[in-house]
Amino acid sequence: MSLTLALGACVSQAPTGPAQGMVAPVAAPLRVTKAGQPFQAHEGVAARRVAEAECNARGRRLQPSIYDRFEAGAWVYVEGCA
Repeated sequence: MSLTLALGACVSQAPTGPAQGMVAPVAAPLRVTKAGQPFQAHEGVAARRVAEAECNARGRRLQPSIYDRFEAGAWVYVEGCA
């Protein structure tokens, strides 16, 4: 499942599959791009603001990680929103 927003054009992958018992939900990576244009590697601050706004809109917080990265015009936040 993908979600694309007009402003900030955030794209995220939702986790799939049934939860079993008391299994903690697995966070899906959050991929952030600009509307119609890829981010540049030096635009990490702007990308993070878009990612934080996306998570806040979902009633959650961005979970930054040492594994977050710039990849093919998108900033990827591997732990997504929690």
